[in-house]
Amino acid sequence: MRTDGEWEGWLDFFLDGVATTADEAVASLRKLFALVAVDRSRVLARTDMSLAALRLFELLPRHPVVSVASVMKLTATTKPTAGRSIELLVDAGVLVETTGRRRDRSFVYQGYVDRLRVGTELDTCDGRTGMR
Repeated sequence: MRTDGEWEGWLDFFLDGVATTADEAVASLRKLFALVAVDRSRVLARTDMSLAALRLFELLPRHPVVSVASVMKLTATTKPTAGRSIELLVDAGVLVETTGRRRDRSFVYQGYVDRLRVGTELDTCDGRTGMR
């Protein structure tokens, strides 16, 4: 088709693909915004939530995988405050511990990461091992 001069058909096919991909991207972004809004409401409704944990929550979409050390840097806070912020967001169901260790643990904004994986080959993989 491309080599026979039927470039209009090829271009139409290509542009249909671009439009479909753009529509899917917009739908995914809307779902991500909705997820963050629901989680924000749940976090704000808790009476035990600290200001540091709220600041951390607002950073999670840009940094969905965190550790105590990374939270200390992101929020310019102390180790106890970073640890408590993570703990509060784990209790709120926002963060999930992924390493299973007692030290050097990582935490993931699991709902956000899961939403990002939808429609990719990663949505059929085990998040920890990468295996299907």
